[in-house]
Amino acid sequence: MWSSKPKPEPKPPFFTWSEHDHSVGVGVFDKEHQHLTTMMSQIHEALLEGHDRPKAVTLMENLVQETRLHFTHEEDAMKEAHFPDLEAHAAEHTALLAQAQNLLRQFAKGSMSAMMFPGFLRDWLIPHMRDYDRKYSAALRRQGRR
Repeated sequence: MWSSKPKPEPKPPFFTWSEHDHSVGVGVFDKEHQHLTTMMSQIHEALLEGHDRPKAVTLMENLVQETRLHFTHEEDAMKEAHFPDLEAHAAEHTALLAQAQNLLRQFAKGSMSAMMFPGFLRDWLIPHMRDYDRKYSAALRRQGRR
C-alpha cells in the first residue's frame, strides 16, 4: 500500500514587487529597488532554510553595501535635479543605514534574531519608496528622466 505524505504548502514570498505599489517611475531606481527587495527575499529564504549564521551575516553585509550604493546614486540624482528636500531625504538614508548596521552587529554577535533584519528593511523600504522616493522621482521626471 502506498502512503503519500501531504506536500507542504508553498511559503508565501517574503516580498512581491508590484509596479503599481512600488514603482517610483524612474526606471534605473525601480531596477535598483527591485534588486534590493530581491536581496531581502534571499536573506529571508536563507534564514528560513537554516543556513549558518556566517553566511547570513555575509548576505546582510552585501545588502547593506548595495543599499549604501543605491542611496548615493539617488542622492547624486537629487543633487543634479536641485531637489529641495535632498537634505531631509539624505538624513532618512543615513538613519536607515545606522539602524541596519546596528541590527547587523547585534545579529553577528548572536544577540538578535536574524528574522528581524529582513523584516526591518521591508517595513522601512516599502513606505520609504512610496512616501519619499516618489517625491524626488517626480522632480526627476519633470527634467525628462524616466
